[in-house]
Amino acid sequence: MEHPGPSLNQALRAPRLQEELQTAQALCLDLDDFRQLQPVWVKGRMEESGHEDAEKRSLIATAIFLGTAQACLKGCYITATAQKVECGHLVRPISCVHPPTSMPSASLLKASGQMQQISGARCCDPLDVALQLAKLPHCRRVAVLRCTPFEAPRSLQRKYSHIYEDQVFLRTTYFEAFERLARDLPLPPDEAIKEGCVVYTSGVGVLRGPLKDGVPWLEQPPQVDVVWFGLPAHPEIGEQETYAREEDGKLVKAALDRAFSWACVHGADAIVMPAMSGLGSFRHPRLHFGGLVHEVARMHQRHLPIVCVASDAPAHRGEWWPPFEEAVTKGRPVPPPLVHVPPIPLMNDRLVGKDSSTLLEKRRKQLGVWSIHGRTFRNAFI
Repeated sequence: MEHPGPSLNQALRAPRLQEELQTAQALCLDLDDFRQLQPVWVKGRMEESGHEDAEKRSLIATAIFLGTAQACLKGCYITATAQKVECGHLVRPISCVHPPTSMPSASLLKASGQMQQISGARCCDPLDVALQLAKLPHCRRVAVLRCTPFEAPRSLQRKYSHIYEDQVFLRTTYFEAFERLARDLPLPPDEAIKEGCVVYTSGVGVLRGPLKDGVPWLEQPPQVDVVWFGLPAHPEIGEQETYAREEDGKLVKAALDRAFSWACVHGADAIVMPAMSGLGSFRHPRLHFGGLVHEVARMHQRHLPIVCVASDAPAHRGEWWPPFEEAVTKGRPVPPPLVHVPPIPLMNDRLVGKDSSTLLEKRRKQLGVWSIHGRTFRNAFI
């Protein structure tokens, strides 16, 4: 006999959600079932909050997460067209870990036979690109890259309050796998990331649509893979937007190579990643990082036909994006050599001061008085 699952009250007020439910009271919604949160409400509150009111955006993110979590606990949700969608089969993604010393064999990387496309998606979250790619007939599987700093992997944090950076938790079932990583992996998740491991999660269900549309429920939720790895948060930045230390650039390239390689081995034929430079706690040189993404993508052009870098973060809008997108899609051109102006030498020699008798004689001449052997004369005008 099939188990009916938790009751409605158990799903809506599960112990796991108590902190979020208390936080959401500040919204004054008078709502227990946050699956009923309307996209119009989300869009309106996002427009009111703007880009400066982080506290309001955090409350909106909490409300969205509550609806997603309640849908996972109950195993279903209702779309805007009143269609009931079962999502119980998507709420238990599977995770595994690949150590930094392990790289897949070249024999496991299968050629796709397609010409590679490297692109950038402005004002668009990686999940939105994944939704578009999932609709293509020739795209079997999409892998979404997720990166956190070595210094703070956030593996122990169970609060998803950043409306832009935490969309993979707010709109998908990834949080279910993320909060079980300590039991699924042979070592603690934070240690795995700090050691340079790749944590690969398969079968993540994307339940909600784009944030700009109010994160509506999807009638046909696709599945994606999430590839989690770490990078240094604040490498030293040199001149002309480059890594000051060569080893930092090599570390970033090696980490991207491992993430791309394992995604291909797991069957992904499309990779979507955020523009991690200048996002959140990351401070990487924009152009050098974009150029490294291009280099790694070209290394996998035989078996990875689609690579896309996307971001809807406010920090990546305006003039920031076009040079970065060009570095990703075409590679970073060799910067012109810097012309260093030689330092101007400063006078270090001190002026030799005159003795007091010389200065006194000069002053007497200015006053029209001069002296000869003890006698003083003045100008006489007749």
